[in-house]
Amino acid sequence: MRSLLLFILILTLPALSLAQSTPVQAAVEPNAGAATASAASTAAEFDRLRFSGNDAVYNMDYKFAANTFQQMVKLIPDHPAGYIYLANNMWLEWLNANRRLSTSLYSGGSFYNQDAEEDKFDPKRDKEFQDLIKKAIEVAKARLAANPKDVEALYYQGAAQGLRAAYTVTVKRSFRKAIGDANGSVKIQKQVVKLDPNYTDAYLSIGVYEYTVDNLSFFWRTLARVVGIRGSKKKGIEYLESVTQKGKFTADDARVVLIGVYSREKQPEKSLELISYLSKKYPRNYLFGIERATMLYQRNRGAEGAQVFSELLKDERTASLVTDLINYQWAESLMKTGETAAAVDHYKEVIKWAKSEKSLVSQAHLRLGQALDTLGKRDEAVAQYQTVLKRENIFDSHKQAKAYIEKPFVDEAAKRKS
Repeated sequence: MRSLLLFILILTLPALSLAQSTPVQAAVEPNAGAATASAASTAAEFDRLRFSGNDAVYNMDYKFAANTFQQMVKLIPDHPAGYIYLANNMWLEWLNANRRLSTSLYSGGSFYNQDAEEDKFDPKRDKEFQDLIKKAIEVAKARLAANPKDVEALYYQGAAQGLRAAYTVTVKRSFRKAIGDANGSVKIQKQVVKLDPNYTDAYLSIGVYEYTVDNLSFFWRTLARVVGIRGSKKKGIEYLESVTQKGKFTADDARVVLIGVYSREKQPEKSLELISYLSKKYPRNYLFGIERATMLYQRNRGAEGAQVFSELLKDERTASLVTDLINYQWAESLMKTGETAAAVDHYKEVIKWAKSEKSLVSQAHLRLGQALDTLGKRDEAVAQYQTVLKRENIFDSHKQAKAYIEKPFVDEAAKRKS
């Protein structure tokens, strides 16, 4: 089931471009030379803003990106792209501020366990996001009503639904509500490539879909086939790789998705190659550095991973922003390689840093308790679990803390290794 939920999540995560494969065309009167020249100039400026805004998003400059995408909306208000980019930028900024742009968060079971239908969320920001998505779909449908073969408008209608699905999963953790949007998005993208097989950017969502469906457990894969849903890992990877080569605006999005795919397919060197490429292209995006360090640990290259983490902490700009995230990910890497005592020190650094994000602090207390249990320091571990219960419930942290107070945490992965 988790693979199905991950499909919804990575359908647009990190959907930083949500782009088209052909330049935007502004409507003009036929045989109007001056109007045509003006339209061409407008289209060129629209694309320039798009490239500039997306570059800012990848470099995590969300304020600049928002200003740029607002200019796109003002330039061509009847085009859906600007609205979707604004919603996408708002979503990613929220994920980053709440430390939810780290892949390790989605690889564990805690994120998917919940008793409520959905998490608490900021109603004002949620309304702003939902209004942008509704406006994008409204504009796209208006264009399709005027021209049913408007591939660009169809693409953006699907992109809007896909973005809303990913937002619903990551911000609200409302999985059932997201399934309809996720499936609807892929269906639309398949219509896009039927109309225009060369619309390469649409294959990003289709590739993720093909790979994820074929990667479901036997039970869920069988159930999917009963209702006519089939996938192919091989085809999915081929689609994603083709987007990296031919995609106009989504090539880097496909690279990010392939980092996770290659890692899952036990091709870590390919993942590291993509991370290195993206790190050089977007030097202000510290997440690529964190992911690279994490992957080096996974490859039993801990000394190299430690060096990358250390360099991130020595960078004044990066350290001032995410010292908590760096230490948390470093601790997680150390736990997975059995260096539990060293992991304890880094969890404590997360708790100690004055600017640490509160939900990450709660997670650090919980993980610190687990680490201390692993080291046989039961009293200290229980104290950490009790601290978790005094803080806001993050995912299923209270449920886990209560369970570990009753019975000590046992690292099953470490037991299997031994």
